[in-house]
Amino acid sequence: MAIFGKLTDLQKQFDNVNELDTVFSYLRQAIANNTEINTRICSMNRGQYKKIEITSQIFAIEQSYNTQNLEESLFESHIKYVDMQFLVSGEEIIEVAHIDNLEMDSEYNKKDDYSLYKASCNTSKIFMQKGDLSLFFPKDGHMPGMQIGNKPKKVFKTVVKVPVKILSYA
Repeated sequence: MAIFGKLTDLQKQFDNVNELDTVFSYLRQAIANNTEINTRICSMNRGQYKKIEITSQIFAIEQSYNTQNLEESLFESHIKYVDMQFLVSGEEIIEVAHIDNLEMDSEYNKKDDYSLYKASCNTSKIFMQKGDLSLFFPKDGHMPGMQIGNKPKKVFKTVVKVPVKILSYA
């Protein structure tokens, strides 16, 4: 059950999850100009990523990349973590489908917590712009980084990894 929207709206939906207070503070700093976090993310070179610890259980992967077309992409899903994908700058499409409707490309990688699936034409599309946040749960196959139109665009984003157990009762 993917959830998406503006940061401020989603933060209100998860007010009852105390463990996310630090996450939402981090995301607000990521989008605010001239903060240490925003500067760090927006100064990344294309293809660069960095793992940042937010709490003892929650971490983020800050990254920059060019969006790509469907032929270059695969769906992914995770078992241990919920992905909170937050767009700091740029725009992209994230395609999403229930994993039961996707064809497996590679088996679950337990060490890095992901399964990969082949691209499909039977998906929903989320249009992401600056300040948009999408949450993907274990049954949500998601394919981020899809280009809008014919030209790739540079994206700055952070993906916060929250253990499933934290959000299982939200």
